[in-house]
Amino acid sequence: MSSLNHVLVCGGTTEEWSATDSMAWESQLETLTNSVRGTGVRWLTICPFSGQLSDVEQEQIFLRVIAASGCDQHHERVSYIAGDGLMVTIDPCADGRQRLVAAVGRLQHASGFDESMLAASVLSPSHDDPDLVVVFGRPNRLPTSLVWELAYSELVFLDIPWLNCNVEHLQMAIDDFQRRDRRFGGIDS
Repeated sequence: MSSLNHVLVCGGTTEEWSATDSMAWESQLETLTNSVRGTGVRWLTICPFSGQLSDVEQEQIFLRVIAASGCDQHHERVSYIAGDGLMVTIDPCADGRQRLVAAVGRLQHASGFDESMLAASVLSPSHDDPDLVVVFGRPNRLPTSLVWELAYSELVFLDIPWLNCNVEHLQMAIDDFQRRDRRFGGIDS
């Protein structure tokens, strides 16, 4: 059984995120946090599959998510601590390259930064790469929002609209992950 510490949920477009009101965010966040409860997950990150946001649209999403969860804004993300100490981070950036550039920008004054510092900046406030990336969408297309996060992660695709997901959907993805033999690119001898 594979250890599961960090789950990244990637679903919906930025347009869908912009159209989601505070009550729907509250319901969605409750569904996602309940899905990982009791699994040992310490970090849950949520990002859209694709799209672009203006600064105004991003701020509106932040306000709705903050109203739904009481979370705090940190740089380009909002985060809060759910039950059982689960750290939940909502990142409305749907362009992984943009997220990477912002992370480098936060480190521009650091002398001699390395891969671990860059990883910490990209994944903040999480300390670990995602073990599992759950993608709400067709399994024939990788999200543009993920660049860094795919390096050491297992992928599970759920071909359902992300706002229609329920606890059972994510628990199926977690069960799938836990049955996998993670070799991180290695081969069986």
